[in-house]
Amino acid sequence: MMEESSLYKAIMSDPYYRQHFNEVYNDKNNWGISADIDSSCLVCGGNTYELLSKIIPKNRVIYDFGAAYGFQAYWFKDHKRYVGINPPSKLASMPFRTENSIWFFGTIQEFFSQFKVEDDSFAICNYVPDNEAEALVRLHCPHCFANYVTMGDCESIFEK
Repeated sequence: MMEESSLYKAIMSDPYYRQHFNEVYNDKNNWGISADIDSSCLVCGGNTYELLSKIIPKNRVIYDFGAAYGFQAYWFKDHKRYVGINPPSKLASMPFRTENSIWFFGTIQEFFSQFKVEDDSFAICNYVPDNEAEALVRLHCPHCFANYVTMGDCESIFEK
């Protein structure tokens, strides 16, 4: 049974976001969605995003690489902007949105080939099991949090 996270509780306490959550969370048997809000799940559960939202200054743009369904955007609704980057997927084609969120549907590599991150932004690369993608985040984003990361040396990826 899923244990409710602080994220789930916060969204449910807000009528506007609760309605939007229910529109996105239309399949309660979808593990991917449950992983984003289950406090026992190591991917997005717990309180990593909540804690990050408290220490990252509100005037920064948040880039969330591998944002999945984007429920964690809720924690960053008071920041300058939340940019969710996620590969195209039927499952995540309608992500959770906040008033300040925008989405890029493509790989991390495609994102960096088309866009430059804003100065003084903050990137989150949480549970992205792609060494090249993680290395690109670290290269282009001087302020970042990376978790579940490379098994080797990031610099060696760029020597190819």
